Amino acid sequence: MTGDSISLKGATTHFLHSQGPRGFLLRFVLVYAVLTLVLQGVGVWTQAPVYELYLRAIAGNDGDITPYADELSARSFRANIGALILLPFSLALWVLFEAASQRRYLRAEGFSLKLGADEGRLAVVGLIWFALLIAGYLALVLGAVIPGVIVGLAVGAAAGALLGGGIFLIGLVAALYLFARLSPAAPLTIRDRQIRFFESWNLTRGHGWSLAGSYFVLFAVFTLVSVVLYAVLFFLAFVLVAPAIGSSAGDETANAVLSGMAQPAFWAPMAFVMLLVLMVFGAFAHALGGPAAWIVRQEAYQGGTAITDTFG
Repeated sequence: MTGDSISLKGATTHFLHSQGPRGFLLRFVLVYAVLTLVLQGVGVWTQAPVYELYLRAIAGNDGDITPYADELSARSFRANIGALILLPFSLALWVLFEAASQRRYLRAEGFSLKLGADEGRLAVVGLIWFALLIAGYLALVLGAVIPGVIVGLAVGAAAGALLGGGIFLIGLVAALYLFARLSPAAPLTIRDRQIRFFESWNLTRGHGWSLAGSYFVLFAVFTLVSVVLYAVLFFLAFVLVAPAIGSSAGDETANAVLSGMAQPAFWAPMAFVMLLVLMVFGAFAHALGGPAAWIVRQEAYQGGTAITDTFG
C-alpha cells in the first residue's frame, strides 16, 4: 500500500484530484469532442440511406417497411460495411485518449495525443477488451435466452420472461464485477511500459466490489446526464424540422425533412449542441479511467515502477 486506504469515494472522485499542468481537462474534452464529432458525422453519413428509407416508410406508408424490404437489405449491407470500416478508427480514438488520460493519472503529464509505444501497447489491451466484450455479450444473451425459452415453453411466457430477465440482471452485475477486476489493465500498461491485462486480477483482489461500486456510480451519473442531453438534442432537432413537417404531407414530408436537415439552419446548431454534448462525454471518458488509475497508484505491483519513483 502506497497511499490512502481503498475507498469508494477516493476511486470515484480521483479524476478531480489528478496532478500535472493546468488546463488538461479542457484541452482533453475539446479535442475529444471535435474528433468524435467528425467520426460520428462519417458514421451518420454511412447510415443516412437507411435512415432515409425508414423516414419514407413512416411518412408515406404508416411505418410499414415491407414494400421497401429489398431496398432496405441492399442499403443495410452497404451501411454495415461502412460501420466495419469505421471500427478501427473507433479503436484508435479510444487508444489515443485512454493513453493521454492515463499518462495524466500515472505520470502527471499535460494533454497530448501521440502515436508511440504507449499507444501500441494500449491497442493490444483494447483488442483484448473487444474480444472479451463479444464473448461476454454472447454468454449473457445465450445464458438468459435459452433458460427463458425452455421455462417459457414448459411453464408459461411470464415465467420464462421472469427467469430470463433475472439471469440477465445477474449477468450484468457479474459483468460489472469482472470489468472492475480487470479495469487496471490500461493504467498498469502505461505505468509499467509493458502490456498488462490479466495481472489486474491479482492487483484488485479484495477490492473488486469497491471498484464495481465506483464504476456503478459513474455509469449511473453518465446515463442520467446522457438521457437529459439527448432529450435536449432530440427536442432541438424536432423544433428545427417542425416547419418542414407542418408544411408537407405524405411522401413529400420525407423529402421536406431530408431537405431541411441538409441546410445549415439545421446542421449548424445541431453540430454545435452535439459538440457540447460530446465535451461532456469526454469528461466522463476521463473520469471513467480514474478508479483503475487510483488503485494502481495505491497498490504496489511487483515488477512495476512504484508511483513514488514516477513522481520523484
